[in-house]
Amino acid sequence: YVHYPTISTDMLSRVRTRDVGACNDAMVAKSGILSSAKLLYYKAFAGIYGFVGRYSEVVMANSSWTGNHINSLWKVPKRTQVVFPPCDTTALASLPLERATSDMEGYLIVSLAQFRPEKDHGLQLRALSRFFQNSPHHRQRGHSR
Repeated sequence: YVHYPTISTDMLSRVRTRDVGACNDAMVAKSGILSSAKLLYYKAFAGIYGFVGRYSEVVMANSSWTGNHINSLWKVPKRTQVVFPPCDTTALASLPLERATSDMEGYLIVSLAQFRPEKDHGLQLRALSRFFQNSPHHRQRGHSR
C-alpha cells in the first residue's frame, strides 16, 4: 500500500527545471552544480525505488495521483490498483446541494489540507491577497466565521 510515493516524477521535474519549492531549496535551484548533483541523486534514488517496487506482487495506491506516480516509476500498471481510503460519506450525501439562506452574503472560501511544504499554503494566501487587491469589493470586513 502506497499512501505517498517516497519520490515522485514531480520532484524530479522540479529539480530538472530548477524551480524553487518544497523539495528544491532556492540555494540548490540557483546553482547549476547543485541542481545537477541533486538531479543525479534523485534519478538514482528513483531508479532504485522503481527497481524494488517492480518486485511487488500487488500494489495499492490511495489515489489516482499516487497510482500514476507509482506506475511511472515502478512500471507495474497491471498489478497496481487505486484503493480509496474508506470514508463514510452517508452524512455528506444527506447535505442539501442548495446554499442555505443566512444573514451573511457573499462567498466563503475553505481550504483543507495537511500542513506540508508541498501543499504551499503560502501560495494560497498570496493568491487570495492578490485577488483582494485586484477586487477589493469582494472583501468583507467585520464578520467572524
